Amino acid sequence: MWLTVSSLLVGLSVFFLLPARYSAEVVFILKNPLYSDRNYLFNNETKFIDYFASDDDVDRLMTMCRSDSVQDKVISTFDLAEKYDYDITEPKQVVKLHKFFNKNLNIYRTDGKNVVLSYTDKDMKRALAIAKMSLKESEQALRKFYVNMRNDMYQSVMNKVKEEDSMVRLLTDSLSVLRTKYGIYDIISPSRYNIMLSSFKENGREDYGRGIEEIQNLESVKDEIVTDKARHITLANQYATGNSFNEMPLTDIVNVSRLPLKPKGLGIVGVIAICIFSGVFFSILYILSMDFYRSIGSNR
Repeated sequence: MWLTVSSLLVGLSVFFLLPARYSAEVVFILKNPLYSDRNYLFNNETKFIDYFASDDDVDRLMTMCRSDSVQDKVISTFDLAEKYDYDITEPKQVVKLHKFFNKNLNIYRTDGKNVVLSYTDKDMKRALAIAKMSLKESEQALRKFYVNMRNDMYQSVMNKVKEEDSMVRLLTDSLSVLRTKYGIYDIISPSRYNIMLSSFKENGREDYGRGIEEIQNLESVKDEIVTDKARHITLANQYATGNSFNEMPLTDIVNVSRLPLKPKGLGIVGVIAICIFSGVFFSILYILSMDFYRSIGSNR
């Protein structure tokens, strides 16, 4: 009886003395990032992929959520170093702060393809605000990765377009000089498949034939470069689509915890039940142990 009562008193003392902790959750759907890619955004072949993100994409979001860049911003915004009593001027204290933050942060995927991000804190309002901001910053970090990739591709293609534009201007100047030199102003290009030319009239110059060959060669090269330039400009426009951070968000929030939150862990009824069970269990164990040792002593 005394062991059970003592266990109950200790459990109730701990329950009332320790501050309550609250866990806030944000339930959301992670969309498939491939839909913002040009191969699917400009899809003319009726390809279909799952609208929901794959497990690998969720893992990438989790990586972003636990990255130093995201967590440092959240910690700095809510001044958690001061709130949790950590000295950020000490490197070891910074490591402990991040460990404490990660301990209270949890993100996982459910069987219904939803993702749950939760944060636990003594302040229920702060727990909810941190959960929301962690999701926002994680999404932006993941989206920044894809946007930067497309921007790099866009820049590479545009550099090629500039080279082609320079070559077109150079070939145009060369063709202008040759046409004036040989007096040939007809369109001569085997690459222009939509134009059918059967013959050309001589202009009486001895180098007329050579002029045709030179002009034809330059026009062929110029036409191919102009075609490549047009195709590359189209490609660059595709890579530049959807690169704004307010376009095609990757997450869609399904549910958010509402205030006031219930304290995390067992309630007072659960604490009483566990304390009584523990007291009775260890009391019985103590009685059986004492009886066992008494029986051994009596046999001797």
